[in-house]
Amino acid sequence: MSILICFGMSSCKEEPVEVTSTPITLSINNIEDTIVTEKGIYITTKGDTTIATGQAYLILSSTYATIVIEPEAINNTPQFYIPPSFTKRSGVVNYSLYLNDKVTQEGSFRLLPNATQLGTVETYLGPRSIVANVRDYTMLVSIPTDTLDNTLPDNTEVALKSQFKSKITTTSHEVTSGFVWKRIYAPLKTGRVSTGSTIENISSKELVADVFPDVAQDFTITASSNHNYADGNEIITFNSSQIRDAHGNVMTDGTLVTFFMTNATGAHWQITASTINGYAFAKALHPHFPTTWNVRAAATGIAQSKTITQEFTAIIDSIPAPQITERNLTVGPLTSYLGQLVQNGIDVKITINNNTYKGLTKNGSAVFYLKEEDYPAGTYNVNIETLGLEATYKITITD
Repeated sequence: MSILICFGMSSCKEEPVEVTSTPITLSINNIEDTIVTEKGIYITTKGDTTIATGQAYLILSSTYATIVIEPEAINNTPQFYIPPSFTKRSGVVNYSLYLNDKVTQEGSFRLLPNATQLGTVETYLGPRSIVANVRDYTMLVSIPTDTLDNTLPDNTEVALKSQFKSKITTTSHEVTSGFVWKRIYAPLKTGRVSTGSTIENISSKELVADVFPDVAQDFTITASSNHNYADGNEIITFNSSQIRDAHGNVMTDGTLVTFFMTNATGAHWQITASTINGYAFAKALHPHFPTTWNVRAAATGIAQSKTITQEFTAIIDSIPAPQITERNLTVGPLTSYLGQLVQNGIDVKITINNNTYKGLTKNGSAVFYLKEEDYPAGTYNVNIETLGLEATYKITITD
């Protein structure tokens, strides 16, 4: 800058005068690690006390957010105010001070959780069902926090507790990366495992895991019935012994047990039952003809029983000779082991001249009508099959 000065009538001569401006300086004082706060934090500065708007600003960045702050004049000194929404979250904060759009200072500090103001103890347990054996376990995870919901610093001690029946176990663990954990191995008896965690006077909610029986062990089956006659009417019941695992635990109610059956003709069928207090019961009707059943059972495809046999004997000794009246051929009456009529619906099959007819008993007898065009008057051999017996008789048809 040049300034021209003239005195009186003397001649004026320009002489340059240099005027220099002092550059603006501003820096923030060292920011030390501090406890999280709901009131925010003021960062003091040193340097020029007069800063124009937009001339300086501070950028803060953390895992929570990134914010830009301009200084405020407090007691004639520029200060940066970090709001509570930022200072309530613990973690590393990186900062950069900009002056006239240039970075003049960088650094970082930590917002530390408040270990003296405890909030809650969040606890998680899983799986919620385990098996009573030496291999299975559930895991308890605990995350203690301060009143602002920040995880507590490493090495903070948390007590993890578990209870099964009358036994209570307490172990102390140090927080690592915000949480603690513990494996709780399955007991060898069924029941419920209760768990919880505490830190000083703060406790978590109770969480439980159910302990179920291990795989079933082999068992036995028996059969019971009022008699062993093949009457097609009586019910036979197959019973399992109490099904348990290797540690003596009774299998859970509703465990499926399948009874597999075969008879002397090679026919196969099965009945499925659910356990109650470890026992399974399957019921079946007696066959209509004498035979032998082979029966075995399996529980959930793992445990099984040995095969048992059940004999069924005929309810009649012989088939009475048929009677024919007005072309109605009557087989019966068939009487059972007590002399009573057999029940309705017993299968009766007759064969005449290579023609086979099937019928069912009613009031102890089965009736067949022989048409005149098929069987004119004469004598015929009739083969009769019913209730596992077979007999051949001669009949005479007269018009």
